[in-house]
Amino acid sequence: MGSQHTPEILDYRNENGHGWSFYINDGVLRRVGTTPEDDMEMIRNVQKLELRDDDVMIAAYPKCGTHWLWEIVNMLRAGNSEYNKKMKEIAMLEMPKFERIDELPSPRVLNSHLYFRHLPEKLVEKRIKTIFIVRNPKDVSVSYFNHANGSKKLFRFDGRYSEFLDLFLEGKVPGGSYADYLKDWWQVKQDNPDLPILTMFYENMKEDPVKHIKSVADFIGESVTDELCQEIAEACTFKKLRAADAEVKEDFADPFEIWKESHKGVYRKGEVGDWRNWITVAQNKRFDDVIDRKFEGTGIVFTYE
Repeated sequence: MGSQHTPEILDYRNENGHGWSFYINDGVLRRVGTTPEDDMEMIRNVQKLELRDDDVMIAAYPKCGTHWLWEIVNMLRAGNSEYNKKMKEIAMLEMPKFERIDELPSPRVLNSHLYFRHLPEKLVEKRIKTIFIVRNPKDVSVSYFNHANGSKKLFRFDGRYSEFLDLFLEGKVPGGSYADYLKDWWQVKQDNPDLPILTMFYENMKEDPVKHIKSVADFIGESVTDELCQEIAEACTFKKLRAADAEVKEDFADPFEIWKESHKGVYRKGEVGDWRNWITVAQNKRFDDVIDRKFEGTGIVFTYE
């Protein structure tokens, strides 16, 4: 890699020209969107962000349920099951206009796909409550492909799923390697015992949403009734969240500016096990081999059904 000011550009597009270019920032593969310099400046600004004592942080790799969890946490803090009129992106640290985060009223529910070392430096010092959500990598790969393939501009990927899977298993996708990201957070938990981190598994949330919504409420210090948790679970089904995006969100951009016409937006299926409709037997064996190798010794166990 070159110097801090002129990072090397890594072109990881495949032979069909599908994929992205990256640079490396502090060991993390970062997609080249605008310029590496702009991206590095954004990260420095995020690291310097002033956090408030009552902030909650949601951290996740892309397509692991960040939108879903963000709505749930906002409802718990509001004490009702009404949708927040803002989009999750208003409180997403790596968004271009993230300085607007300072204008958000407390208590804020922040969210990010950034690695821990790129998050605000005050996170540990202020012991900011952090919720980390994990999803099985096979469903992540399918959801991520549909997101990238349905995107007109942001993550635009015009290849087939099999091409995306090759890049995903090699960690050559926006956000870098899923295995590296999860292992990094597991290490963060060990290295920072004073940082309150609640780890949630997407599949458990799907199986028993009321129980896990109650766990989130306990973690962030909100006293709630079982009835409210039930109402929130029902309001936060994927079908209802998709409708809320179109009907409730004030700053929901014209979906056709963001998505191809065949695509329904950020909420697709949200099911556990949809990967079976996409992944061939041969691909699945290869996937298992990569997972076994990359997660060996971590104790991380995924649920695929």
